Amino acid sequence: MRRRRHSLLPLVPAVALLAPAALADGGAREVPVVDTLVDVAAGFDGEPEVDVQDGSDGLLVDFADDLDDDAIAALCAQAGVTLVDTTDVAGGNLFSFRGTASDVARVVAALKGHRAVEGIEPNVRYGLFDQGVERPATPLDRLAVDAADDAQRPSPTKPNDPLYKSQWHFDMVRAEEAWGTARGNGVVVAVIDTGVSPGLLAKGDKSRWRRVPDLKETEIVGGYNFVDGNADPSDGNGHGTHVAGTIAQSTNNALGVAGLAHGAKVMPIKVLSDRGSGTVADIANGIRFAADHGARVINMSLGGGLYSSTLARAVKYAHDKGVTVVCAAGNGGREKVEYPAAYDGCVAVSALGPDGKLAFYSSYGKELDIAAPGGDTRVDLNKDGLPDGVLQDTIARGDPTKHGFFPFQGTSMATPHVAAVAALVISAGVTDPDRVEQILESTAKDLGDKTRYGAGALDAAAATKKASRDHAAGGLLAAAAFAGLAITRARRRDGLLSTAAVTPGMALGVVLGSGALLTFLPGVPAWSGLLALFALAGAFVPFGFLGGVRALQPTLAGLSFGVAGFAGIRALLGSVDVALVPGHGALDLAFLAMTAVFAATLGALTVRR
Repeated sequence: MRRRRHSLLPLVPAVALLAPAALADGGAREVPVVDTLVDVAAGFDGEPEVDVQDGSDGLLVDFADDLDDDAIAALCAQAGVTLVDTTDVAGGNLFSFRGTASDVARVVAALKGHRAVEGIEPNVRYGLFDQGVERPATPLDRLAVDAADDAQRPSPTKPNDPLYKSQWHFDMVRAEEAWGTARGNGVVVAVIDTGVSPGLLAKGDKSRWRRVPDLKETEIVGGYNFVDGNADPSDGNGHGTHVAGTIAQSTNNALGVAGLAHGAKVMPIKVLSDRGSGTVADIANGIRFAADHGARVINMSLGGGLYSSTLARAVKYAHDKGVTVVCAAGNGGREKVEYPAAYDGCVAVSALGPDGKLAFYSSYGKELDIAAPGGDTRVDLNKDGLPDGVLQDTIARGDPTKHGFFPFQGTSMATPHVAAVAALVISAGVTDPDRVEQILESTAKDLGDKTRYGAGALDAAAATKKASRDHAAGGLLAAAAFAGLAITRARRRDGLLSTAAVTPGMALGVVLGSGALLTFLPGVPAWSGLLALFALAGAFVPFGFLGGVRALQPTLAGLSFGVAGFAGIRALLGSVDVALVPGHGALDLAFLAMTAVFAATLGALTVRR
């Protein structure tokens, strides 16, 4: 994640369509139906001229988040303008305006420079990145049938999905070794894309299409369709479903393929039409919706070439709420990282081919963070009879009621690998987005060219092990240090009268409290951000109703020291975005530090007793 500065112009140049709204792995081109806005440079003293042409969908006005509806209505009435709220289901205050050239100029002149207006810009369109290569003409259902006899009994790490053997991309990131440590249990990953087939799974509701078979066992949580303004984010394109499959395809079900973080939950958010493009307003609202509804990771395999202050603020909003945002660098095959990947707060991903080198189509640049498998459908290096794209289950082109196992290629396919490993890291107990990114980058395999590969090639095994073992070992050592210090001080104070000593009960309490064992239990790490809160309550036990049970006091003292170690090491590393603590960063560290001091103090008092 770079810390770049951009000029936050009220309007940004919009002289061309952001990105071709087509993708080799799904979707036909879409020519947006938009108003042609006019040069509104007269409304901006000293700013460059802005000619808003085809490629935008009206004007966006982004009001400060702390304004309520009445305040916005009063401001608009005072300015004499009528705006339309872009959504009532996402946070923020993003309004749109469509009208004639003179109307646009009037709105800009009326609102420019107002302290309650954070941005005014064209509602430009982002889309799926064009690869110039079509997906296979027919679904690969036959492969699933032919491979059914090859299904193996599931092992602790190797899944029994028959087509897993063709997922060379999981072998490249060392997925099996990572699954021995974490599987993403309970972590919600928002797929902001063309939707997921189907997205709507609420009881009593019906989606337009059936869920693809290899997502039937994947938990899909409530999302939203910002394109149509309803609660059914079903996919009619195939791109979003394919992306979701890489993240959390149903695994060990003796069908099809596997998912990299198959214990994670998918939140489908549809911001791109079935033909592959969507407005900045919908994408920004989708980001805020995900951040406000429990997503810990956001995957955006979409983008365009123009900077949007509205979208940059939405990304910052999610990051500040503790969400790791992962984005595709683009398929331009040139040194230019597209947006939103180039925004501050995003993990920008380039694509590797099956040979481990930068894919021919992948964009790259100084903003790049990491590289991951994106595929190359022109080759078959592993000689399995399939093009070496990223293989997942998705809907069939032109008929969303059918499905197939399609090998896609693109930075769109590389990005969900990184998002999935982020979910693995989070499930191992590291929830702060900056720390998640630092772990991903510090464990990546250095490929020697930061412009093309960022920190290097994604390594799921190294990342999950670092997240799990380093924090467990650090917490245990810190807890032991707290216990040793307390016992030493008690002996110095009481001399020969002291009975303070490390007992088996105290050692057990230290281990349990530090979280060293919990880190390896499935499902528990997903809420480890709350563990500090529960542990803090547990630290009161030595002085509660069990305080008089002398035999339990060493164990309870050890538990307090363990809590102190758990919280202290995470405060030191900045690794946890604590649930129920507002914001992201300083408040979390302060809370954890105070928890560590308080728990250590209670443990020391118990030892003295």
